[in-house]
Amino acid sequence: MVGPLHRPRRSSSLTDAVALEDYDHDHGHGHDEDVPFLDYEDQDHTETHGKPSTPDSAVPEQRTIFIKAASWQVKTPGSVVLLIAATKFFVILSAMIMVIPIYRLIEDALCHVYYKDDSNEMIEEMKCKVDEVQANLALLMGWLAVVGAVINFIVAYPYGLLSDSIGRKPVLIMSYAGMALAFASTPFGLSELSGIIRKNPYYLMIGSVFTLFGGGFTVFMTTLYAAATDVSTEENKASNFLYLMIGASAGGLLGPVISGILMKTYNAWFPIYVSVAIVPLACALIAFIPETLKIDSKSVVGSGASLRDQIAHGFQDLRRTAGLLRDRNILLVSVVYLTENPRASASMSTLAQYISKHYGWTLAEVTFLLSPLGILHIIILAVLPKVSEVLMSPRYRFTSFGKDLFLTRISMLILTIASILQGISPNIVMFIMALFISVFGGADSPLARATVSHYVDASHISRLYALLSMVEVLGSFLGGPITAWFFKKGLEWKGIWSGLPWFYISLLCALTFSALIFVKPPSKFLNGDEEEEGEDVPLGNPVRLE
Repeated sequence: MVGPLHRPRRSSSLTDAVALEDYDHDHGHGHDEDVPFLDYEDQDHTETHGKPSTPDSAVPEQRTIFIKAASWQVKTPGSVVLLIAATKFFVILSAMIMVIPIYRLIEDALCHVYYKDDSNEMIEEMKCKVDEVQANLALLMGWLAVVGAVINFIVAYPYGLLSDSIGRKPVLIMSYAGMALAFASTPFGLSELSGIIRKNPYYLMIGSVFTLFGGGFTVFMTTLYAAATDVSTEENKASNFLYLMIGASAGGLLGPVISGILMKTYNAWFPIYVSVAIVPLACALIAFIPETLKIDSKSVVGSGASLRDQIAHGFQDLRRTAGLLRDRNILLVSVVYLTENPRASASMSTLAQYISKHYGWTLAEVTFLLSPLGILHIIILAVLPKVSEVLMSPRYRFTSFGKDLFLTRISMLILTIASILQGISPNIVMFIMALFISVFGGADSPLARATVSHYVDASHISRLYALLSMVEVLGSFLGGPITAWFFKKGLEWKGIWSGLPWFYISLLCALTFSALIFVKPPSKFLNGDEEEEGEDVPLGNPVRLE
């Protein structure tokens, strides 16, 4: 299976930089983001002796963090967060090293079919840029993405529920095992079963079946965030997420560079060997992560319950979670995730194929273009907290919610404009300029996550994230095959129409921006007697699933 990387580089620094300022301003901690890590031990000591300090009415109540860890596992919240960040780094590094080489090997398999070449030697890459090979490649990659997304849709919520019931650690282990097997199945098929794959490359879809065990990449990343949330307080949650996003950004930055260097120095297989070699290291890191969920036996279906009762309990919980979409604002923000998959597909496989086909770059050369984008994300990470501070200053008086929503809208507007510019670019220079502009809108998904979380009770936040993941999977039908169809039509019609995939993405971004215009703040951000005109949801607490 070609792993569904959901833009790790784009889900990075921007949101957490914004969210960091959000929590710092709301709770008065300034920029001293490391202080909460130093306070955990004192908090635990205080509660153990039964003398917790009584919070002032104007100060939010502190949440004490307890971690039950084995002797070989890390034991402090700060260490857990840093270990999770390191795990994200190596998992994304491994995946990013493998993506483009796998893409090149699939292209080569289709190229052998086109030229009726039965040899085991790779065909010179530029010979594979003919329209027929590229059209078939786009369609194959599109359908591979859809099959993987459908499986993710089936398993995302059950594993999210399982994570909330039996703990994060078992789900992490299962999801990473299934993901590793799914990723390994593609190079194995292209190597050991090359004759079968060349006759029918759609056999590569079988690898997606491995993600039924554990839920694959989406469940793994969602569970990592849930684990980080378990060991975070309201005051340091954003700064903890910042560490996770730094890990993701670093992996997304180094992966393409390493992959490109190895492909140009050796061949497309060498980066795959390096990627596989990283897997044991990631497994070791996961082993050192303790269970972070404090399991309440009353909230879990009893072990003696029948299978029918457990299934009924699961469906009942699913209905309650889906009920979140009755909130008009949550429904409108979720449009960001409905269009996430097409945009992710365009920014990965379509981007590499488009540049390689229309501008004559090799796929290895395209990988070097991805790294400057990662560097730009890190620069934005350093600048955006100041932007957030300005927005929440007395001059502009944004609330934390208002700031998140405003930046989400701006991100989507930037993506709309950048996609149009990419579609009309007559040369690689203008295309790269448009691509760099799009980086400034790369925070759309995590910013939307921060925005929608204001509407939901904190005790069910991980289930909200699972629901958003399911919405994102539904959006895969707007991505893969449709984007591939536009790419194919662009090859046929040529001229300005070669940019059809980007015009399609710009349309989706424009529709998403329009939906965000109608989002209104939750009641906790309304002042005094101020009410929302036409608001269907009664004012009060965030949505609860009780």
